[in-house]
Amino acid sequence: MTKLDRLIAELCPNGVEYESLKNVCLDTETISWANNNTKIFRYIDLTSVDRETHLIVDTAEINSESAPSRAQKIVEKDDVIFGTTRPTLKRYCFITDEYDGQICSTGYCVLRANNDLILPRYIYHQISTEKFNRYVEESQRGAAYPAISDGDIKKFKIPLPHIKIQQEIVRMLDAFTELQARITQYEYYRNNLLSFGVVERERE
Repeated sequence: MTKLDRLIAELCPNGVEYESLKNVCLDTETISWANNNTKIFRYIDLTSVDRETHLIVDTAEINSESAPSRAQKIVEKDDVIFGTTRPTLKRYCFITDEYDGQICSTGYCVLRANNDLILPRYIYHQISTEKFNRYVEESQRGAAYPAISDGDIKKFKIPLPHIKIQQEIVRMLDAFTELQARITQYEYYRNNLLSFGVVERERE
């Protein structure tokens, strides 16, 4: 019996209840540009998040004068953001220290964990599942420019086990995520290093 099996048997002997994301997440806020007219922020727009690695790869610096109209949502460390415009493109990521207090587009739903109930990384892994992706695909609206509302994202129900079980699940999944990242990195460098950057040609 694994550690996870033992925890489930001990802490959830009668099964696991489901809860909507809305009921396990805290309210978030938007920026008042009038009160921040001297500050410079990093802006996370829809193209800032890599769809394969789910990391922020590029941001622009903005202030109250240069901020686009969609630059409204304040993000904090450990938030999870999910792109609601063309949502099946799976633009989502975890906010790290580097982007604490910065700004993201209104094209993202910001999920901020109520730490008394749920781990931020548990939310992250839940929205990476095929079940969540199917829900998004069924719930999005619009043909040419499909989108899903923040409210519909937060209606999605997830299993909510005891925090200790969440911790073990996150530990296991983070280990797999790190391994996959290492494999991807290895393949990238292998392909580039072994090609030597030359064009293949026939030997004379």
